Amino acid sequence: MGDGVLIVEDEAITALEMQKVLESWNYDVLSIVHTGEDAIKEAINSQPDLILMDIILKGKMDGVEAAQKIKEFMDIPILYITALESMDSNRLKNTKSMGYLVKPISEGELRHNIEIAIYNHRSTKKEIEDTKFNSLDDVQVFMQSIIPQLSSNLSIINRGIILGRFHRRFEKIMKPKFLRETGVINRSVFETLPQNEKLDIYFSWISKFLINLGFQVKIRSEYNEYLIILKKCSWCEKNNENIFYCLISQAIIKQTFSWMNIDEYFIENKSNIKSSKPECKYKIFFNSK
Repeated sequence: MGDGVLIVEDEAITALEMQKVLESWNYDVLSIVHTGEDAIKEAINSQPDLILMDIILKGKMDGVEAAQKIKEFMDIPILYITALESMDSNRLKNTKSMGYLVKPISEGELRHNIEIAIYNHRSTKKEIEDTKFNSLDDVQVFMQSIIPQLSSNLSIINRGIILGRFHRRFEKIMKPKFLRETGVINRSVFETLPQNEKLDIYFSWISKFLINLGFQVKIRSEYNEYLIILKKCSWCEKNNENIFYCLISQAIIKQTFSWMNIDEYFIENKSNIKSSKPECKYKIFFNSK
């Protein structure tokens, strides 16, 4: 089958007709729901490629409200369907919808708008991913430019000053990006997530970031402890002779994890740079309650 579509329509006959037409075009109709509340649940469960959302629905929540809730958790293109000829465009803009169609809708109009909605969403998503990749390249250049300073024969005081400068610059460059990409910036939504989901989000982000810097990354977990293992340091051929490469890694782990605003945690450095295959290990553990 083709792309997955979720139909949110409270008129059963209309929904079934729409399903029949979509399947004739090789779309996979994942589900048909009739309320905004069910639309949210089904969107989370099925992760569709597109949602066809009727604006007027049964129950307390209309289609626009349901779309707003869905957009808080996931990036799915939404195409509204309505019998109303005039709409509050500001409400629709707030959900970043792909537009709306007014009933009755011809098959040609429906097919054209679905194709455009999915294409535009994927194109925008690719542009965003390309931007993320390029911005990480910029960070890598910055990291590699500052590392040689830390490997020189500076005094302990001057090394501390440089590490402090690194912390400030890293926070200025990376914290806004981190908050956006992890969803932490939306505190009201993020705080409702269970801790294991918050941690999954963090470990996914930090793994991608460190892999882009040239590390091999492994994440292990057991009960209330997590281990981040970094191998194959790409910053220096003789990284087993200079502990400051590990200090930089430690700074990144501790600084980014602090942005999660999770209470009662500890980070322990278990690096081993003297072995033939040096690696940095960081154990994150929580107070058991």
